[in-house]
Amino acid sequence: MAKVFGKKKVVVVGDGRVGSSAVFALFQQPWINEVGVIDVVLPGHKDENGEWVKGFNAMHNVEGDALDMNDGASFLEGNGRVVAANWSDEPGKEGCDYSICDDADAVVITSGAPQKPGQTRLELLGANASIVAGVCKQLKSHLNDHCVVIVVSNPCDVLAWVAYKTLGIDSKRVIGSGCVLDSSRLKQEIGDDLGIDYRSVNATIIGEHGDSEVAAYSAASIGTTPIRQYYEEYKGISGAELDAHLEKIHYNVWHSAYDVINLKRATNYAIALSITRICKAILTDEKVILPVSVLCDKHVLGGKAEGVYLSVPSILGANGVEAIVAPEYSKEDTEAVLKSAETLRENCAKVQF
Repeated sequence: MAKVFGKKKVVVVGDGRVGSSAVFALFQQPWINEVGVIDVVLPGHKDENGEWVKGFNAMHNVEGDALDMNDGASFLEGNGRVVAANWSDEPGKEGCDYSICDDADAVVITSGAPQKPGQTRLELLGANASIVAGVCKQLKSHLNDHCVVIVVSNPCDVLAWVAYKTLGIDSKRVIGSGCVLDSSRLKQEIGDDLGIDYRSVNATIIGEHGDSEVAAYSAASIGTTPIRQYYEEYKGISGAELDAHLEKIHYNVWHSAYDVINLKRATNYAIALSITRICKAILTDEKVILPVSVLCDKHVLGGKAEGVYLSVPSILGANGVEAIVAPEYSKEDTEAVLKSAETLRENCAKVQF
């Protein structure tokens, strides 16, 4: 049941480049009151002389970030603040206190290894599945009856499934950040190409948030005009030439993350804005349609993707996924997204956590 009163709160788990950027973006929103942050405090050990050596403690950085951001609170339109979770580095009691999640409206999981140059998102699965499962095991007893869990760690589709299996809650309250960012990239590529406002472009990336993603051009439009018709009428491009043109646009979208990672070894700012957009939909009960990664049921894609987390247009509100509203795609787009679903299904089958 959605919370209808009290403070609006998001907790971000993982304070790396993505997590800290998300915290900063969320902190600035007028619709949020508190952003909690959790990272890790690892167990210590004795050195060769028998002296106790404390383990790695990322919470010092979290506390520094909280102080740094809160110093600028008077510049905000709202009354947001950043709060670091309580933690201990006492021998045998190392760790963070997940009770900070007790009253959260949403928990965002960004923990895990980042994507390296030349590496696919699915190649992160072995390292990140156990990390996300470990986070969820600590989180499980602190989830209230309305909190929505958003998995951002990559590969987010498979890891959303891992989180769903570990938490044991309604799948509507466990989502992946999915192709929200990819779809933003697609809208911008098309808008720049046509010289129109991005908000007039209705287009989504569906399927895996990764290499098998699909640009669903069969359901895309410019305003109310189908995208192919728009290009034909206003740009004079049609047939094979238009197919190649749209494929080049999709290639630019697909390769965008790789371009950023090759230049700065991480993507963090745009995904932080994507996280903020998803959280806004939940905390303000917006009932907006976004292509987040959701658990498909027998009603989605003819039931052929049932049991798989992948991105399709879904209504997001205070209760998480209110409904999946994927349109009827062309045969080509449908076959491509089902192929993407099989890729994700195969990775779910082999993951260990």
